[in-house]
Amino acid sequence: MTTWTTVGAAKLNLTLEVIGKREDGFHDLASVAVSLDLVDDIRLTPADGQRSINYRDPSGRPVSIETSDDIIARAWSTLEQRCPIPGAGSVEVVKRIPVTSGLGGGSTDAAAFLRLARRAWDLPLSDDDLRHIGAEIGSDVPVCLLGGPVRMAGRGERVAPLTSRSDPTIDWAVLLHRPEIPVPAAKTATMYRSLRSSDFRPGAATESLLRTMTSGTPPTQNDCVNSFDRPAREVMQGLANAWRRMGTAVANASIEFGVEPVTPLLAGAGPTLFAILRPDVADLAAEHLRDPFGFTYVARPLAREEATAIRAV
Repeated sequence: MTTWTTVGAAKLNLTLEVIGKREDGFHDLASVAVSLDLVDDIRLTPADGQRSINYRDPSGRPVSIETSDDIIARAWSTLEQRCPIPGAGSVEVVKRIPVTSGLGGGSTDAAAFLRLARRAWDLPLSDDDLRHIGAEIGSDVPVCLLGGPVRMAGRGERVAPLTSRSDPTIDWAVLLHRPEIPVPAAKTATMYRSLRSSDFRPGAATESLLRTMTSGTPPTQNDCVNSFDRPAREVMQGLANAWRRMGTAVANASIEFGVEPVTPLLAGAGPTLFAILRPDVADLAAEHLRDPFGFTYVARPLAREEATAIRAV
């Protein structure tokens, strides 16, 4: 049997504006998201017998994923309800994106599985079909299916590619820092419950960034906002200290290169923090910041083709 492989690229919301709560209990949001070169590797091998899903770190050690939280298993079951799969198979995931980080690590693995399943079993599903299936699994799955720079709306399930006259993913880097701090159960739901009316935003920052990136201009940290910045500091114990440490590392690296420092922001629902920087500044700030009890990474944005390519191996 042919084995098919793709990446699950981390998703970063450059803007994440919660507009307000809807009658169905969800929240409307406006966002510009990008794919990053911090990726999980996902392989699918069709086979007879039972299906299996295994997670390992890059060193080959098993990564524990609770069965009830296995989003690939949910994606497989949801896909089978919509389009019968001829046979079983095995999925192997090499995890590099930290679990529960605000970078869409589970959603991007589910999206990668859906892309691989369509190819491996030659399923009669369009891109729109996959996105509708993805939206049943989780609000971030459609944006991960599309990949690259994306506009998000609704509760996150309404996505559209961001096109520009030149490549807005060139010449910038993202410093990511995921501190090793406690994260509440049902983190995203907890964060939404912690929002106040003063945290809601009209979507203006997202519209402004869309105009910037559509013109081919790369984003800057000043273009980025996150409605969860305030509640995250209250909900997650230890996050404020990590925020200060990262801000100091960014400031010191910026001073050494003679550029203006920027203020880190929350990635998604956290607890990862991010800062858009020049690549050389990001590398130096990462050296200042490295912590044996946290995760620090300098990422670069990926074009859509890089984030969604499938290979036979």
